[in-house]
Amino acid sequence: MANVNNTSSYMDADKKEIIKKSNYTYRDALEVSAYLIEKGKFERFYKEMQIDNLKKELEELDD
Repeated sequence: MANVNNTSSYMDADKKEIIKKSNYTYRDALEVSAYLIEKGKFERFYKEMQIDNLKKELEELDD
């Protein structure tokens, strides 16, 4: 499940750092994701994350 660094090799470096600095594990994140999928709320949070990421990209383009 979790590798030595407590994160997935597929995860972005900034996301890896967030998990490393938290009290949570990669497994915790997967369990929460599964819970959100089961409750039908994952898509909303995923889309919010994508929007935030796009806003950051646009800000970088403006710089």
